[in-house]
Amino acid sequence: MAIFLTQNGEPEQFGLAYNDNAYVIKTTNYTPTMRFRISVLPITYPTDPAIATVRVYPTRGVSGSTVYTDRAFFDPSRFLQSYINGQVDIFGANHNGFYVANQIHKEYFLAIQEEDKDAQGVYQPGDLFVTNIKSVWNGGLVLTNWLGFDYNDYLINTYSTTKKFLTASPRVQKINTGQSHHLYFIANDRFAADHYTIKAYSGPNLSGSLLATAEVDNNIIVANSWAETYFRIPVGTYDIGNIDPTLMTGSTPSTVLTGAASYSIQLKDNTNAEVSEKFTFNVDSVCSKYEPVRLHWLNRLGGFDSFNFNAKSIWNTSIKRDQYEKQHHTFTGYEYAYTKKSRGTTDYNVETTDTMTINTDYLTEAESIWMEEFASSPSVYYELNNELIAVNVNTNRIQRKTSLNDKLMQYTFEIEGSLINNRQRG
Repeated sequence: MAIFLTQNGEPEQFGLAYNDNAYVIKTTNYTPTMRFRISVLPITYPTDPAIATVRVYPTRGVSGSTVYTDRAFFDPSRFLQSYINGQVDIFGANHNGFYVANQIHKEYFLAIQEEDKDAQGVYQPGDLFVTNIKSVWNGGLVLTNWLGFDYNDYLINTYSTTKKFLTASPRVQKINTGQSHHLYFIANDRFAADHYTIKAYSGPNLSGSLLATAEVDNNIIVANSWAETYFRIPVGTYDIGNIDPTLMTGSTPSTVLTGAASYSIQLKDNTNAEVSEKFTFNVDSVCSKYEPVRLHWLNRLGGFDSFNFNAKSIWNTSIKRDQYEKQHHTFTGYEYAYTKKSRGTTDYNVETTDTMTINTDYLTEAESIWMEEFASSPSVYYELNNELIAVNVNTNRIQRKTSLNDKLMQYTFEIEGSLINNRQRG
């Protein structure tokens, strides 16, 4: 074969779209005028058109004392990023227990073809090489963390109590009655993620008596195609109470959390073996005189995290206005005069935006570190009456607090509605 990928010259089968997904291409037909025509193709090609086509030229590479001139590199990440986005909803009554998350990933392959000049100086096609199918999802890790990233830690496909959901959040969460929360995961085995188990306890942190155990069935085929690989499960107190009762065994949606101070969520396969880590939710565990502000945000691994800001919150309205100076005199033909009703400074473009200052209660160190993901997230929603309202976080810096340096760790943020309201002309 005249064209191929070098050793370690291709990304893993699963990768994050906002980190490296680089290919290193080598040819045995190298000439100084050769280049590579690379097409990024969806798995539905040729039914669907190419994502992108580019020309890449060989680049000088050095490894130790060896200099290479017969190879090139290419990373399709920028093209793939435009095909994926965050995905979160709060579902109503009788909803499914499992949902595919098809907006958060994209599958593709590359068609790489040599091109070289003929005697007339016109580029002509040469040998063609087609890569294997790869999958990228809507994640982007800090660059130092990416160097140690192993996507196998996130594939639900075998017995395990350590396979991870797509989040770096603390695995013990606080939630109030009637609130939503989603967990996201990847299942690339047909019999994995057959259902998840709810275990409700009378005490916090899964202590006290076991009040109820329930299984929630996955009524979607798993890993039969790329369309059934990325999933999300709504597992908040509001969500569980609205699951379709026909999908739950062992208890009922309306009673499984009755009297519970905490509950756990864990994925299981079709033999009832554990295939994921366990998530714990403490219910109504924070006593506050203030109404909590619950926010959901896109995390670095492509899922959505949720958190209650339980301390004092303050609503404000930001006002932006443009003005001009209007001539306040009026010429009537008899006089050039003005009255008390005449207007000089005139508003002509008034915009308002709702803002809210929110505060956390005292945090654990893990929660404090987690706040960086919230502050930097490009997609944030405010949960109000079981609906999601788009907001933005107005901050350009966040202090990393620790129990050693800061003792009691608390944060204040300002969020702003993403919709701008216009007033009438003056």
